[in-house]
Amino acid sequence: MRSTVRATVMGIMAALLIASTALADTCCANLSVGLDPRSAKSGDTVRLTGMACRNADNTGPLPLNLAAFWLAPGRRPATDPADVPGLGLPAPDLPPVDEWLAFTSAPTFGSTNSGDATITVPGLPNGLYQLWWRCDNGGGPGSGIHYSTGPRLAIGVPPDTATVPASSFGSSDSGADPPWLVIALAAVAFILMFRWSPAKPRERDSKGD
Repeated sequence: MRSTVRATVMGIMAALLIASTALADTCCANLSVGLDPRSAKSGDTVRLTGMACRNADNTGPLPLNLAAFWLAPGRRPATDPADVPGLGLPAPDLPPVDEWLAFTSAPTFGSTNSGDATITVPGLPNGLYQLWWRCDNGGGPGSGIHYSTGPRLAIGVPPDTATVPASSFGSSDSGADPPWLVIALAAVAFILMFRWSPAKPRERDSKGD
């Protein structure tokens, strides 16, 4: 009985560790991009500062070759793309890349590895929007996707003032369980494992009782 309980608890702990990584659901390079201004309305021009192109594992930079952008509601936390390799669009609020929008202005391809670009804000409902963009790296649709971990663009609401910690998997946009929940469940499993472990034989006292 005790061995069965111990095996079950160990399985739960392993599943929690795997889930905490798999739920990151990462595919894309990410870096902090500045917005000027941070609050805008449809038709306004916004300057994007510190744009760059990187490999999927965030190595680089690569020659800056900006292809298209999108503004997605919610926020994707910063993660290490190497944790969960693979291409594709992890966020459900993103359309296919062939429906993304063109930059209003961007550096000439090959002229720099980082720089500024501008976009014209499309007609979107009020809210905070995270910048996504695709770099043309020759890999075709679904490759070269990046997202900004810096401030989000505010449309009709107060500007976003915070960036996202690299270890933050608790946002509703990431689809991951809050880290405190994973830690709490792991702690419970750890306690149960020792609670059901075989008891040590009692030492005899000095009187030989």
